[in-house]
Amino acid sequence: MRAFVALLVAEFKHFFRERMALFWMFLFPIFFMLLFGFVFGGDGEDRVSLRLGVVVEGQGPATEGLLRGLSRIPLVSEVHVGTREEELSALRERKRDGVLIVPGDLWDRLRAGEKSRFVLYYDASRTTTYRILISVMQEFLARSEEVLTGRVRSLELAPEPVQVRRFRAIDYMVPGILAMTLMQLGLFGVAGTLVARREHKILRRFWAAPLRRSVFAGALISHRLAVSLIQAALILAVAVAVFDVALVGSYALMAGVVLLGAVTFVSLGYMIASFARSVEGSNALLQIINFPMMFLSGIFWPIEWMPGFLRPVIYALPLTYLGDALRQVMVGATPLVPLWIDVAVLGGWTVATAALSMRFFRWE
Repeated sequence: MRAFVALLVAEFKHFFRERMALFWMFLFPIFFMLLFGFVFGGDGEDRVSLRLGVVVEGQGPATEGLLRGLSRIPLVSEVHVGTREEELSALRERKRDGVLIVPGDLWDRLRAGEKSRFVLYYDASRTTTYRILISVMQEFLARSEEVLTGRVRSLELAPEPVQVRRFRAIDYMVPGILAMTLMQLGLFGVAGTLVARREHKILRRFWAAPLRRSVFAGALISHRLAVSLIQAALILAVAVAVFDVALVGSYALMAGVVLLGAVTFVSLGYMIASFARSVEGSNALLQIINFPMMFLSGIFWPIEWMPGFLRPVIYALPLTYLGDALRQVMVGATPLVPLWIDVAVLGGWTVATAALSMRFFRWE
């Protein structure tokens, strides 16, 4: 136990002496979040297709005309008619982009010249999608009313989030920034450090010392897990204080997901260090792994925006599941997959990379 504590203290001392490490681990994610929070005022990329659910509460000539018109909107690729329960369930499962409720007394109100209220349910965690959806539906109702009655402003759209609160772009990005930070802690903080120590013969000295290898690995992993919790606390504190991000999940569950993510990428870092032969080779390998995961895992923008041929790659990346799990437990975003699948995939990555590390890790 004394050796473990001594190694853990030495790891912290070494870590805080490295100014570049401090910058990349603590200041860079904060700077990245502030930059996105202040500059990324809107989501500028349009979706090319929308999947719309429709709940028809009554039949009539106007209703039939609206359904035909909805199927002809260029940005609407799918129109599904069903019950309220079926369509709202599909919306929560990301099978719909919105659900439009057509009032049952539409035709009677149009003939009487009274206003009709169309409720549009949307997923508030997908900020770009719901803004485009609302704009498209408002334009559609205005044109439909003009065709049906020659008037405007009688058909009113009432957007309602399927969640209990509204989402902003920063609410989506903060969990993604935390996921990116945990990934880089494991890749650069573990793999880069181990390869550099191997190249400078430091690992060889640990191997020759009267010290169990499990103690060495335990101290290194414990240090990284402690740093991951510090990172998470710092990022979330700034997000709440500066951008008023509401954390709706259990803090214990958040800490558990953060630790699981840290363990997954620490294990991946050990595996990379097992196969890299030099610092230059490890840096190249780390960048090859780092950048695709950053830009293809959906931590900064929805996976729905990605081309279909990239989906197999996206769903193979561990960062995809860490980002999804953090969004679920931190801000209550609509899940990409159930939380237990996120946990199972991250656990599978951890077991597989740990097994490869134990098999191929070299001390010199």
